Amino acid sequence: MQHRLGLRNIQRPKGEPLSLKFKLPELNDNAGESTIAGIQHMKRRLEVAGGVTQQERMIFDKRRSLDRALIYSYQGANIKILGKSEDEHIRGLINPDKVKQDYDDKILSIPYETNIEPGDVFEWVGTHTYWLVYLQDIDELAYFRSEIRRCRWQIDFKDDNDEIHTTWAAVRGPVETKINYIQKHQISVDRPNYSLNILMPANEDTLNYFQRYAKFYIKDSDVCWRVEAIDWISMPGILEVNAVEYYANEDEDADSIAGRLVVHKQLNPNNVIDNVAIDGPTFIKPKIEYVYEATCNTTGNWSIDTKLPVKMVIDPDNPRKVHITWLRALSGQFELKYDKYIKTIVVESLF
Repeated sequence: MQHRLGLRNIQRPKGEPLSLKFKLPELNDNAGESTIAGIQHMKRRLEVAGGVTQQERMIFDKRRSLDRALIYSYQGANIKILGKSEDEHIRGLINPDKVKQDYDDKILSIPYETNIEPGDVFEWVGTHTYWLVYLQDIDELAYFRSEIRRCRWQIDFKDDNDEIHTTWAAVRGPVETKINYIQKHQISVDRPNYSLNILMPANEDTLNYFQRYAKFYIKDSDVCWRVEAIDWISMPGILEVNAVEYYANEDEDADSIAGRLVVHKQLNPNNVIDNVAIDGPTFIKPKIEYVYEATCNTTGNWSIDTKLPVKMVIDPDNPRKVHITWLRALSGQFELKYDKYIKTIVVESLF
């Protein structure tokens, strides 16, 4: 008799229950070892393909695609990172993004080991153009990808030590939709009001100089600009400067550098003996307290001209020390005396 459960040719004696018997595979002692060896072999294959996890393999595949594109792609380019790789060419991928009349943005893809970062400026070899790296796409894990903007201009500026520095800048502008003017006694005078938006590398020199109301010139230009607002927070490594047209000063500015003709250093009016006998700064600012100390071997009394706006307080713990404050917000000069020694102190302007 045949049972109708999808099984054929199964015979059983009359009155006996149907029993299905399956033969289990025979296990040997090496079965566990072969299974572990297979898993380890699969792990090695995954590691060769990029990693055990799917994300690691995707990153590996994308990086391999970039390496091939750097050789065979039409968008492959040789670049030199200023200050890092000026003596060698580095391969990168430069893809188009946005091109406008006042700016040119592209997308840079390059291996992480080049150590490029936002704020770097590089030369695109062959095109003789310079580009600023300014917006990194941090969700790209396989390689470094960011927005870059073309730098067409340079800016020269002078620091407090009279040293000249140069920076590349991506300049947008000048832009203005109206002309501001003042009118007095039937005479109209236009006010300079063009505006610029500038992106430049944020480093120690640019951060120290490009503060509010600082003046500068674009290289090989005779138009003076004044900083109105700065942003060093929004984009790491980038300093954004908004500037407006300003009045040029022919007596102080030269060679497209603001204040190049100004001599900031003043000569010390004291001789060496007085400087040694009375220790303290020669040039001071108004309304700030300064401490002076008599370092000479003689003993004497402190004195100043009481008609001048100077406050003098002798240190109660050490009579050889005195606290001096110029009380007015104007520049000036006075003499501080101790015994026979006289130290001339110059009060500089706050502006």
